[in-house]
Amino acid sequence: KGPVITYAPAVHGIIRELILDTAEKEKIAFQRDAASRVTGTDTDAFAYNGGGVPSALISLPLRYMHTTVETVAKSDVEGVIKLIFPNFFNSCTFSTESKAPRNSFLL
Repeated sequence: KGPVITYAPAVHGIIRELILDTAEKEKIAFQRDAASRVTGTDTDAFAYNGGGVPSALISLPLRYMHTTVETVAKSDVEGVIKLIFPNFFNSCTFSTESKAPRNSFLL
């Protein structure tokens, strides 16, 4: 059913919206997840460490994590790539302040 885009306090709204816009524009199937407090991923550390880094969370659905038979759908891997590439490698223009240096984001 596609990559998972998370809504959480550690997820920067503007970055998440860029990802959602890409998914809709490119017709990439995706799922939504809501985390009320923590995501359980490194996204929390990125968002809150020091001054914080605007962060987003795109998860790859999988089965049997941390086993020898860990399984993912090829289409989900392709979906993650299609969401990340146009937003963060071709268009490195995001900043939270007009004076902030470009490329000042972390996925």
